[in-house]
Amino acid sequence: MSNYIYSVKQGTSINRWQRSTLQKQKVASKASCIDAPVNMTEGYQEVEYPIRTNFLRELSEVPYPRKQVFSEVYDGFENPRVDFSTFQATPQKVSTYLRAQLRCQENQTVECALVTCGRAILWINGKLLTDFHPYTRNHGTKTTVNLPLEQGDNELIVYMDDLAERDVNFFVELKILSNHHFQVVLPLSYDDTILQQAEDFLNGLYFEKDFYSKGEVSICSDYDYFEKVFVTYEEVTFTEEVGGNITDFRRESQFLPLNNQRISLGDVEDIPTSGLTHLFVGVLLPDQTYLFKKFVFTVYNEEKLARQLGGNLEERKATALTIFSKLAIQDMNSALAEIHLTGFLSEECWEKLQPAFRMIEERGDCADFMFAPLLGFWLGKKEQLPEKLRTKLKDLAIHFRYWIDEPGNDVMWYFSENHSLLFHTCQYFAGCLLPEETFVTSGRQGSQQYDLGKHRLLQWFEQFEHYGFSEWNSTTYLPIDLIGFFSLYTNAPDEEIRDAAKKALDFTFTIMAVNSHGGTLSSTFGRTYEHDLKAMRLGELSNILAIAWDRGNFNYALRASTLFCLSDYVPPKECLSLIDLKPNEELTVTYLQGINQVQTYLYKCREYSLASGIDYHCFEKGHQQHMMNVSLGSDGTQLWINNPGEFMHSGENRPSYWAGNGRMPCIKQFKNVLCMKYNLSKAYVPFIHMYVPYWNLDQIDMDDSNWLFIKKDQSYLGVYFSQGYKMQQSGDTRGRDIISEGIDHTVLVKCGSRNEFSTFESFIAAVKKAKMTDESFDDSQFGLFVWNEIDHLASYQVMPVVKMKEGAEHEET
Repeated sequence: MSNYIYSVKQGTSINRWQRSTLQKQKVASKASCIDAPVNMTEGYQEVEYPIRTNFLRELSEVPYPRKQVFSEVYDGFENPRVDFSTFQATPQKVSTYLRAQLRCQENQTVECALVTCGRAILWINGKLLTDFHPYTRNHGTKTTVNLPLEQGDNELIVYMDDLAERDVNFFVELKILSNHHFQVVLPLSYDDTILQQAEDFLNGLYFEKDFYSKGEVSICSDYDYFEKVFVTYEEVTFTEEVGGNITDFRRESQFLPLNNQRISLGDVEDIPTSGLTHLFVGVLLPDQTYLFKKFVFTVYNEEKLARQLGGNLEERKATALTIFSKLAIQDMNSALAEIHLTGFLSEECWEKLQPAFRMIEERGDCADFMFAPLLGFWLGKKEQLPEKLRTKLKDLAIHFRYWIDEPGNDVMWYFSENHSLLFHTCQYFAGCLLPEETFVTSGRQGSQQYDLGKHRLLQWFEQFEHYGFSEWNSTTYLPIDLIGFFSLYTNAPDEEIRDAAKKALDFTFTIMAVNSHGGTLSSTFGRTYEHDLKAMRLGELSNILAIAWDRGNFNYALRASTLFCLSDYVPPKECLSLIDLKPNEELTVTYLQGINQVQTYLYKCREYSLASGIDYHCFEKGHQQHMMNVSLGSDGTQLWINNPGEFMHSGENRPSYWAGNGRMPCIKQFKNVLCMKYNLSKAYVPFIHMYVPYWNLDQIDMDDSNWLFIKKDQSYLGVYFSQGYKMQQSGDTRGRDIISEGIDHTVLVKCGSRNEFSTFESFIAAVKKAKMTDESFDDSQFGLFVWNEIDHLASYQVMPVVKMKEGAEHEET
């Protein structure tokens, strides 16, 4: 027996505990309807589902735990919270107990801030201290508690639970407010130095880069304390439920040796992947439990995937469909490609459909993403569809819940533009296919479902035609919208619906062409995630760019890509000129998007792209909005600045560390110059930071002033931080995370190229010579900018203007 001991003081949190095994149990309630409006913005919307109302009606009694339940150690590492945030497709109650000994030199009452989104019960020395249960659905609520600590050891027990409705921010934070300090003691059945070494070892692990396109993939270590580690690609907190048609390749968990402070995961060709990959590295402790830490990396097998699809559009579609059909993955889209090409339903193909069937049967969140294309495929094939599949789809259709006016106790999300589109598409298709059938959930006839679905779709398209996408340019959600557009364009029985879908497709492909750079979508996004930002080349829009124009990165993101290949849709011919800019051409596009009227601004040339959202919700609380983005070089290397929403480097909160903003910036932009301001007086994380993928860059000049300069191919970038900056030198973000601390920030971003400034050194000299204040910048190319005097004009229309750069001698295009 020994004790693991660490100190806490004012401003720090207790983030290492003994804990019980995580529990989850399904939650059900009486089926009922919901009455709430669809959120046609990109911001967060809360809707209290009947299942939550029922859950909150009577709080359950929580027993004081037995000491034997504390079988594992929790370590938050960089995260001050005890955080088990997760995603569950069906409603689940999640819970656990925590335990720690608080050792004091004298009697003291310690004031703490207790923050949770769910429920937190605290006992001190066996006495109930508080039962705090805001249940504020992913919004942390704070209360103050006073810990009455006696001299010596005090036992603190915490019970935490929450209702997981899809995504759940399941955390508790206990932060010391008063000027006290004490020690936290965790009794162990083994030598405490082993746990300390495990913590140091995991904290010292890092990938040399976040993106691997060839060669060996390995994790580097600062320490060689352990001969081998356990590596798993499976979620180690709560088991993730099957997503149905979200491409996933099975990877084995295994013990791997540590050789020369490196852990080899194998070569790129040995690691099948479909996007940013979550990896959990665990150290086996003497009591046969593990201490795990989460890491992320991306594999894009250039030799295998970066093939030229070749030929014209039809040939690229045919090649892609053949490749998709042969993938050995549990993905319904691979099955649809196979059925389309062969006309048969093999046993392997049937198995590929099972996860989607289960998700639809269980009414798991995002079931609409897979049911709409399945019904559309059936409608397009009619009697040519294998009978076994028709019978299954009919049964699913009759029992599904199509909207909130039909009774249910699921937690499928209906209240966003992409979900509402796909639910209405499901209802429209199902009613058309089965006009004489009685639908179980609603009691309606199929013909009624068809009429209602059609009416709702026409309303949706009417609003869309007026405002465009609320979740603007989103690499996450544009592919989901495309599922609906392609399904309707190809299979809708009504010409007016097909025409509306065609117009929506043309608009979306124009958006993609305008914002593409280096084979990816490089822009400001209404909603985004870490996996979108760091794995752009494996994103679905990059795949569609490859299929449409041979200008993207072919990959295995299948949902909208498969439907595109199954259709006869041809993108507008003007789009290619918006992608393939000539050496001296520039493209400036600014327009309003969504009901909230965000003004997006994009300036790009062949060498770089700079995009932002102008003066949008300045200094307010943010969500998943990606407000500025830089793309450099021919491969579209992405860099961006944000205010993190959490401390955990790859957490599940929205906003997260890399994706979205805890507090929104205020931005002005003119061509290749951008000024952004942050006020972090109310921010949870007190710094802004910049993602710098050094492995893709030619040169990083960390000037001794506040300027950072970067060279990539023939593109140049200068960034000025008013509060200064520092590069992370340790941990898993080392070398790629530029941090600028402080409350009030002014950041200036200036792009350039060899075409404009000749040499990188000339660019640096010109930028540093320019006079700058918080309110103005005297740019060497465009003259004096007084930021408050810039008037951006925009409309709801996409109006790309391709023209020659100033001073160029070529004719305008």
